[in-house]
Parts: sequence; C-alpha cells; structure tokens
Amino acid sequence: MKKFLIYFFKYYGVPGVFVIFFFHTPLSLYLNKANEVYDLVSRVLEGGISTRTLLLGDSVCKQFYGAIKNDENYCLCENQSYEVPGNYLLLKTLVEGNSRFDRMVLVINPLTLTSSLNQDYTYNYFVKPFRKQLKGLDQSELKYINTTFPKEEVLKFKFSNFQIPNSSNSLQISELDSLCISDVNLKYLGKIDSICNKRGIQFKLVSPPLPLNNKEVINKFSVSRKAYLKDYFKSIVYYDSVDSKDGIHHKNAENYILKNSGQLESLLQF
Repeated sequence: MKKFLIYFFKYYGVPGVFVIFFFHTPLSLYLNKANEVYDLVSRVLEGGISTRTLLLGDSVCKQFYGAIKNDENYCLCENQSYEVPGNYLLLKTLVEGNSRFDRMVLVINPLTLTSSLNQDYTYNYFVKPFRKQLKGLDQSELKYINTTFPKEEVLKFKFSNFQIPNSSNSLQISELDSLCISDVNLKYLGKIDSICNKRGIQFKLVSPPLPLNNKEVINKFSVSRKAYLKDYFKSIVYYDSVDSKDGIHHKNAENYILKNSGQLESLLQF
C-alpha cells in the first residue's frame, strides 16, 4: 500500500500540484482564449488613461477602432460577452481611478443587448476575468451570478468547459417576431448614463458597422424613449453581407477602415 501511495503521488500528485500552481499564475493566460479580456481588465485597473473620447464595446468595435489609442480617442473595446454590465464595471473603475476623459462612446452590436449575462461565454469572458470587480454590480446580478456559475475554480486562469443551461442563442433570437433590450442591459445603460452625467462626461451609444443581413432582425427592435437609444438605432451603418466572415464581423476590417474612415469617425462625433 505504501509503495502504491508513493507511486501514485510521484506520477499523479506532483504533476497535479504543478498544474494547479501553473493555472494560478498569469503566465497560464497564454493558453486561455479569454486572455485579452484579462489584459483589458488589468489595463483598466492600472488607470492613467487620458484622452478626449473613450471607447468601450465589443469585438466588432475592436475590429474598426482597436488600433486607436491617442489623446483624441482611446479604444478599450474587446468582447461582447460581458455585455453592458462589464462595460459599466470598466467605466466605474476608470472614473474612480486617475483616468481622465470628456466623452464616452459605447460601441456595441444590438443583438448583444438582448442577452442577460446568459451567453455561452459569459462565464469565461465575464465572470472569471471580472471576478474581483463583480462586487460593483447590484445584488440582483450578484445573486444570479453566484447561483448560476461556479465559484472560483482550482484552475483559476484556465478556460473553463462550463456551459450555462438555456444559454442565449442568436439563431433563436433572430427568429422572434419582436426584440427588445434586456432588463439587465437597460439597467446598466442607465447606470452608465448616470455616471457620465455626474462626472460631466458626454455619453453616446452607437452600433458598429454591420453586414446587411442583420437589418431585418434589427428592425424588429422596439425603440425606447431614451434619447441615446433612439439615436442608437439611427446610427447603424450596413455594408454588403458578402464582406462579412461570420454574419457579424468584417472579413477585411483594414480595407473597410481605409475606404470608410470618414464614416467611422462620424460615429464618434457628438
């Protein structure tokens, strides 16, 4: 029995301890598909961002504006899976730190707004990377997160195979007769608007350019009375669907930027 235990620990225990240790170090994030979200959260926590207009938003925003980081515009767009609550936490961290900006533009795809932190990648791209910032959410969202998702895992920085039951499905969403922004995203849009009002920051919500095959679905949205939501749906610019690689992202964003720089700049104007 003793020999068996020695053998087991030698060939399984020691490697197991090493694996656990490895996935508790930031180095392991190089093996994590959500690595860039962790980097984003770290960058925001560092603060020190000074610009006229801050951009927050999703991966389509990142395609078109991701390279822009200067005194006029600074892009911190990354992924749609953390929805508006994640962008709210990023904004909250920035304004409570030493970052300074006069305007904030949230650039996000309308279909993302129908979700309620219930997407396939919500756990990996929101709950895990934002773990230390989640206390900034309301109790209702904290309760939902604590009862829906695993607690902090032994393999802290490993991309998890956890799947949320009854996750939001874009195909099912597109087949609905009408669409609306979820209560969760509406709430945190209001919170973003409130923060900006209190800090004297101009706030604007826009959609990134989208392939034309989105138009029929987006036309199903009921429009809120909020001014920034009315203007939001008016801001949508469509391009030929053949130029999209997956129905959402552009297959050659660099070329689109070269040909439509004026249009992209106008989306950020107040």
